[in-house]
Amino acid sequence: MKYCYDVYVAPGVRYECLADDSLHLKKGDEVIIQCERYEDCGAVLRCHDREAANEARLTLELENAEKGRRIQGQVIPIILRRSTLVDKGKIHENAVRSKIMMKTVLQKIQEHRLEMKIVNTHAVFDMSLFVIQFTAEGRVDFRELLRDLSKVLHVRVELRQIGVRDEAAIQGGLGCCGRPFCCALFLRDFQSINVRLAKEQGLSLNPSNISGTCGRLKCCLRYEAEGYKEMLKTLPRVGARCDTPDGPGKIIDLNPLTRRVRVVLTPTGNEAARAVDLGADEITVRKAGPGGKPHSEAGEGE
Repeated sequence: MKYCYDVYVAPGVRYECLADDSLHLKKGDEVIIQCERYEDCGAVLRCHDREAANEARLTLELENAEKGRRIQGQVIPIILRRSTLVDKGKIHENAVRSKIMMKTVLQKIQEHRLEMKIVNTHAVFDMSLFVIQFTAEGRVDFRELLRDLSKVLHVRVELRQIGVRDEAAIQGGLGCCGRPFCCALFLRDFQSINVRLAKEQGLSLNPSNISGTCGRLKCCLRYEAEGYKEMLKTLPRVGARCDTPDGPGKIIDLNPLTRRVRVVLTPTGNEAARAVDLGADEITVRKAGPGGKPHSEAGEGE
């Protein structure tokens, strides 16, 4: 029987692997992984050993994975064994060699006069592949650089251009909440996020407040979006006319979390218009009657 394991390989590189239950793996174990065309190494982050792995589901998720951060190919990686002392010695040798290769890469980039920023490099365990992830303002034609590097390094080289969100996931850091970036911690892919989500949650639309370190809208805006939608269904809409204990007025703002609304009262006589904060259950929203004339009807809202 095979179980699923999350394996950390390098910054921004994690594999969802399968392993036979006879290995008895636990969190923190260093392992050797068989990928589609090479072997790699990493450490077990999490064990999904409560139920047998669904290989069909894992294959589908792998195909839909974020391309910039995916390295392992189209086949689900298999954990071969725990790392031995010989394996650990080879891993150390690979790390030293990778640093030397990195200096060559930077030198060649300057020679080809390419505007690109190296974010991360990763040499696989059997040194048959050297992956370079980089960012750039626009599209970069690196074909000549790739051929040059392959000849000099004597290894298959892959250059992958990634976005600013992938860069944040690889480099890591702390968000405004004081916790590590979600993209570096657990996010597998990036869902679509727009300003409408911030509006629905009543957040300030100041870019500095709703943007993450990467400069894009915060991923966490998506987390509570469905909850806010459900709460807004039970509240009156902004702009609706209503009756309050202090008189008729118009709703200008609402807070879904506290279920409170702000109403501008209709001025009477010489009194100036004023705003009051009330609970949603303290007001009665006016709805159009059969003849099109507004009338008052008790309830939570439209």
